[in-house]
Amino acid sequence: SFLMSTILRIGSLMKVGFGSAGVEIIRNNLEKGQKKDTLFLNSQGSTVACIFLFCDIRQFTDATESLQEEVFIFTNKIGAVVHSLCHSLGGSANKNVGDAFLLSWLLDDGNLAKADPATATSETFEFSAKHNQADKALLSVVRISMALHHDNYYLESMSETARDALLAKLSKRKGPVVQMGFGLHAGKAIQGALGSQRKIDATYVSESVERAEFLESSTKKYGVKMLMSDNFYRLLYPNNRRRCRKVDQILINNEEDAESGETIYEGEIMNLYTFDMDIDALWRNEEKGDNASDTESINDSSTRGSRKKNSRFGHDSRENTGMLKQGRRRSVRQIILQGGNLAGLDSSDEMGPSSSRNVAKESNLDRSSVARNAGESGEEKTKTLSAPELVLPSGPMLYNANVWLSEEMRKIRHRYSDGLFFQKFSSGLQSYYNKDWEDAKRCFQTILNKFEDGPSQYFLDQINKSNGVPPRHFKSYGTE
Repeated sequence: SFLMSTILRIGSLMKVGFGSAGVEIIRNNLEKGQKKDTLFLNSQGSTVACIFLFCDIRQFTDATESLQEEVFIFTNKIGAVVHSLCHSLGGSANKNVGDAFLLSWLLDDGNLAKADPATATSETFEFSAKHNQADKALLSVVRISMALHHDNYYLESMSETARDALLAKLSKRKGPVVQMGFGLHAGKAIQGALGSQRKIDATYVSESVERAEFLESSTKKYGVKMLMSDNFYRLLYPNNRRRCRKVDQILINNEEDAESGETIYEGEIMNLYTFDMDIDALWRNEEKGDNASDTESINDSSTRGSRKKNSRFGHDSRENTGMLKQGRRRSVRQIILQGGNLAGLDSSDEMGPSSSRNVAKESNLDRSSVARNAGESGEEKTKTLSAPELVLPSGPMLYNANVWLSEEMRKIRHRYSDGLFFQKFSSGLQSYYNKDWEDAKRCFQTILNKFEDGPSQYFLDQINKSNGVPPRHFKSYGTE
């Protein structure tokens, strides 16, 4: 009937407004009230264990200045990709904050019910991911990273004026039009409804959410796409843990220590990991093969210049903006700024089964050989390949561990899978911690001679900044 369809439509709109995570919070809150049609806002929240994914759009201020009113179209396109891919892998959208999105995966109970939330720490809780929640969250980040390379999908709905303004603003930045950073952390949180009868938000209140946001912001410092905490890392399937790289270890101080202004060397040490991805490899057909010499040892060369100061030595941290040197597929901004046409631009490879067809148009562009950044040393000519249209999932996808062995995964991981990359970086990192900076410098420089790597460049900069000599009060960890 019309009445029933209207009620269902209102319910679905409320679900969209609160998010799939918020719906449960609001339902539980309503059930606690004396009247089922009145929100009960005097009840305490409940403790849950979750994986939190915090992702942020890079250079969003520039996008806002360029697009003006059309920035909502741009942001909602990105939101559609992030939410649909995470939802298809068991995630729940919780919060949209302008240029950022918060998503969560509810973990199995573990020993949450037995622990005292007032005195418990992250180590107190034995998080459990019996349904591959951590692997699904990591796969979501990989899938989103692939989808971000479909420039046409994000640009086709814009007016020509807005599109040209955005591309001109981002013309000096390498890579796709849309770029994001990701932070993954697992921890406890208090979920509940915040606000009043006039305005409420169903949300999580937790240090774990702030930790995920901190990890995302640190991706700029280390020059990587994503960072994960050791809490999250331990929840991954063993094979996926082996695919991750330890980037650094940092000291987490509590707020009282930070407010005192004193240098505190006590606290919780958190290991930082990343999952290395060469997304451009999906569209790159090497003529000479930039990975052909991955297994060969390369002689040391001169080191890079120094950068800004880092908090490891009691100074301000800096953002590492190093980008990969390899050739990339021809981007939308190249074509348009050179007088080309947006119609017929590419998207990426198919995102999976069970999908809707609200997608970008399939490419008809002849992808001839393109040489990018020809002035840089060591640059190889590459052929860019046409790709199928971007297809977003419309429902849940069946997770299969074999996805990590797929052809697309093999391509984006090939650069890092020679057996020497991880070993060389780990050796350099350990030498760096042990103050053997001469050996650390050799290891990091060897990696950088093959291709640019954000973490290697970061540590090499710290070594060069101190003229190769560890400072007197050097500690084998960074700080927040």
